[in-house]
Amino acid sequence: KEIFLVGFFLQIGLTGLPDWGAMMFALVAGVALALKGVLFFALMIAFKLTPRSAFLTALSLTAYSEFGLIVAAGVLPEYLVPLAIAVSISFVIAAPLNRFAHPLYERFEHRLRIFQQNTIHPDEQPQKMGDADVLIFGMGRTGSAAYRVMADQGFRPLGLDSDTYKAKAHQEAGRNVFFADAEDSHFWHSCDLGQIRAAILAMDDLEAKLTAARSLRARGFTGPIVSHALHESHEEQIRDAGADYTHLTMNQAGISLAEQTLNALNRG
Repeated sequence: KEIFLVGFFLQIGLTGLPDWGAMMFALVAGVALALKGVLFFALMIAFKLTPRSAFLTALSLTAYSEFGLIVAAGVLPEYLVPLAIAVSISFVIAAPLNRFAHPLYERFEHRLRIFQQNTIHPDEQPQKMGDADVLIFGMGRTGSAAYRVMADQGFRPLGLDSDTYKAKAHQEAGRNVFFADAEDSHFWHSCDLGQIRAAILAMDDLEAKLTAARSLRARGFTGPIVSHALHESHEEQIRDAGADYTHLTMNQAGISLAEQTLNALNRG
């Protein structure tokens, strides 16, 4: 499938050089991206999504789909070249917008809040932490292991994950886990950290860890923040964002494997 797709794009490139008419068509289509984004935002709001979810979804759907070129090749072959240029322009515009989607939302959040609806969406994030004293962001394998250890040691951990299905699976297993997105400023504005003694950042995404660490400190949290890191180059960034300790998870896993191997050899 991928080979055929590459061949299709090569065929478009060999179709011919764009003229001024094709360039003008592509530029107009590029300007129309703003209208497309607004329409998607309005549609998401109509489905009662939060302004943040609607904004991020609209940004991700703003670019024109390259698969539309496949349809155009059969229906409007004479417009194939200008449409290809329009798709390329949309990618050039959408790529940086999606790269900085979260900072962009934070910048315009005060204006977008007017679209907040009173109805509670199923993905609404918790504002109360209950009696939890340890927050664990990211409930994958790393976060789940941290949750078990903290619970076994007598603490009251609360797991937070941006995947609603993962959070629901943990809840069905009897764990205190809720949906929450560490990159959502609305969550940080409304959450209560009064009883929280420590925070564990177990997400894989670097930006999510940085945002969580900064937001915790901005909310006046003074307890220890411990974060796992996938790469050594990330450690300094995470500590600069407010984390007290970083843990190179993969390195520690390798060390543990080596120790187990040495123990096995010594017993032999």
